[in-house]
Amino acid sequence: MAATTQGRRLDVLARPKPIPSGMIEDRRSVYWVDKVPPQPKGGTTVFVLTPRQDQLAQTKNVNSNFKGDLLTPIWRVNKAAMSTEASPRVQALAEHKTVHREHKMERSVYTRVTPGARGGEASERLDAMAKPKRCGTYGQITDGDHFFQLWQLPIPVPGPAKYASCTPRVEALAEAKDFNPQYHGARTIQWPVTDPAKKALATLRVQQLARPKSRGGNDDYDPYRVSGAAKLARATPRVLELCEPIPRKIRQKKVFVKE
Repeated sequence: MAATTQGRRLDVLARPKPIPSGMIEDRRSVYWVDKVPPQPKGGTTVFVLTPRQDQLAQTKNVNSNFKGDLLTPIWRVNKAAMSTEASPRVQALAEHKTVHREHKMERSVYTRVTPGARGGEASERLDAMAKPKRCGTYGQITDGDHFFQLWQLPIPVPGPAKYASCTPRVEALAEAKDFNPQYHGARTIQWPVTDPAKKALATLRVQQLARPKSRGGNDDYDPYRVSGAAKLARATPRVLELCEPIPRKIRQKKVFVKE
């Protein structure tokens, strides 16, 4: 019976949606196909403008006092301009800006050594500092030796350094940091089970929850079958209210009626 009802329901859902009686189908083209559009007399479309539009379409007139650019950058100088004399203010403004009194010109790349520096003699201290550092153990660095090869040579430890003892503060700072008293290390993957855990008994409630659901051997259980009570169930008014669409989003479908 359920299969027959389901088959009828599928037949109803498979039917196409009916078209409303007042619906008008959209035109397939923006041009009318049932008749030829009218043509103008002259063959082309003539635009008709209002007087205001015609006035705005005119080009802007040039000012009567406008003078165009000079034909050449060279023009004749009149005699008055040739014989005129500048005022004291113009002459003061025409003078170039003076250099600051503390300004010094850029120094040349090549420094000129003074005669005093050429004949100068270094002091004994400068001679001592200018000498290369002598390493008795390493020996002298020749041109063929590499500086980094000297790191492979043994470095002698002086006698006082062998018998030196550090201070109590240095020993305290050298000690490793202890772990927190409440720190627990990572638990191993395998750990022994305690005797109380082996002898523990589950409570009656735990046993009831651990027991699988019992079904008879002849019980034809179908997990996809909908019960009769679920088919006849009705939603509460509150559920129906929540299922309704929002009023501000409801829009009625427009139906055009052919006159």
